[in-house]
This record gives sequence, structure tokens and C-alpha cells, in this order.
Amino acid sequence: MMNRQPSGPPNPRHARYRQMPIHWSGCPATIFLIVICCIVAAISQLGFNTKPVSGLYFSDQPPQELLEKLQTRLESIEEADGDDSPEYRRVLEQYKKAVFPTSKPFEQIKHGQVWRLVTPAFLHFGPMHLIFNMMWLWTLGCSLETYLRRVKFLLLVAIIAVVSNVAQALSGGTNFGGMSGVVYGLFGFVVVHGKLHPRGGLYLNPRTVRYMLIWLVVCFTGLVGPIANWAHLFGLFAGGAIGGGDALLNGGWQALKRRHEFRRAIIAGSGAIHRCVVCGKTEEHDADIEFRVGTDGQEYCEHHLPEIAS
Repeated sequence: MMNRQPSGPPNPRHARYRQMPIHWSGCPATIFLIVICCIVAAISQLGFNTKPVSGLYFSDQPPQELLEKLQTRLESIEEADGDDSPEYRRVLEQYKKAVFPTSKPFEQIKHGQVWRLVTPAFLHFGPMHLIFNMMWLWTLGCSLETYLRRVKFLLLVAIIAVVSNVAQALSGGTNFGGMSGVVYGLFGFVVVHGKLHPRGGLYLNPRTVRYMLIWLVVCFTGLVGPIANWAHLFGLFAGGAIGGGDALLNGGWQALKRRHEFRRAIIAGSGAIHRCVVCGKTEEHDADIEFRVGTDGQEYCEHHLPEIAS
């Protein structure tokens, strides 16, 4: 194998968003989680048959027969007296309490069924719910599994699942499910880690970051239907906190010190000594940018290094 200089100038677009290629063989834990979600979705008929998976909910759910009976009763009252009648409102309250049970959410967990703290993450309702969650789990999970390795990654997923599920159970009842709380936790880990330790190896395209944050806000508006919003929010907080701690413990603190020293030196008027031939950036633009001299004798920042062909 031999190294050779590329024929043309480096492409800034390729260099800026270049990431390590992901192969399925390097993400066994992520694949395991996806397979479990798909199996549970198949057993529950994508949420239409909750009885076979009732033990995976945060707490016991009301029988499907009761929900159907209340729904039929609501329809008959609405047809006869309208939806403004006292009887309709009374039955509607019963239906809401059945669909979103809030009393004693930890009853089964206190009796030893501790898996319920995690397992709601494996429940999904409808094909799009499953597809989008699995897509983001694959994208974020593989990157983090490569970085953390298998056991630490699964521990991270479990912690985020517990935090997000407990928050949702306390705020919106126990009739919920989905991997999106974990997904937002993984997202938070990557974003905060990348901010505190830019050279730590974790990075997300800014467009992806904007999309995820916008979707978080849109879900809170209620325009897309009932969503486990508190699971999203607290999952994001939990993942971000863990990602920040990991970044500081693994080089981020030193990076912050270097950034502080750099800014102090700039204020003192030390001036820049490096400049990228592609983008023209100097260390005055970013204290964390590193510079290298290529085989052509030109100086490049780390984002615009010439690609090495083999």
C-alpha cells in the first residue's frame, strides 16, 4: 500500500462532515436492541394487541375490553345527547383515567417487577413510530457503541430509559412506550460531548441537531397527537449530563483549559501563527483547531487535511 497526494485540492464539504464508516458487525448491542423492539412490535401487532406485552408497560394497563366498552358508551351518548352533556363528560373522564392511569404508577415495581423501569422503551404503536425510532437508534447507537463499547453503551441506554420512563410515568401516566426517550438521550450525549470535547470523536451534523430540537418543540405543541414528551425531555437531559461528564473526564477539561489559555493569550495580543490554505482560518477562530503541514508544503487545519488514498 502506498500514500499519494490527491490530484485536486481538498474538498471542504467532504472534510467537514467526514465520519468513520459504520458496519453492522461493529454494532451488536444496537442490533440487539432493534431486534427486541421489532419482536415486541410483532407480538403486540404494533400496539393494537397489548395483552401479550402487558408486563412490559410501566404498570398494569386496563383490560382492552374495558376501553372498548367505554369508547362504545361515549359514541352512543354523543349520538343521543351530544358531547356537551354531563353524562358524556363523566364517561370521558373514566375513559381518560383508564387510558392514562396515574394512580400508584410504581405498584408493580415495588413488588419486584423492576424491569418495567426499562421495558416501555421496547413498546411501539404503529409502523411509523417503530421505523423512525429504529432509524435514529441505528444512527446514534452505532456511533456511541463504537465510542463506548458494548457494555458501557447498554448501561447508558438503561440509565436513560429509566430516567425518561419514570419522568413520563409521573407526569403523563403509565400508558406509554417507545424508544424515543432513549434516542433523545443518545442525541443529548453526542451533542454535549461534542461541544465540551470537540476532538473526542463524536459529532452530529448541525442540520440534524436543528431537526431534532425542532421536532422536540413541535411534539410539545400537541399538533402531532399524544406524545411522551416528558420522556423526550428528561431523556435529553440525562444523556446530555452523562455525555458532559464523560467529555470532561476524557480530555474535555484539558480542552477547556487550553481554550481559556488561548483566549487569554489573544487578549494579551500574541497574534496568530497558523493559517489554513483552504479556509483561511487561524487559531484565533477556534482554540481547538489543530494545524498540519501537508506533503505539498502548505498548512491545513484539521478539517481540510488532504485525503490520503491507498
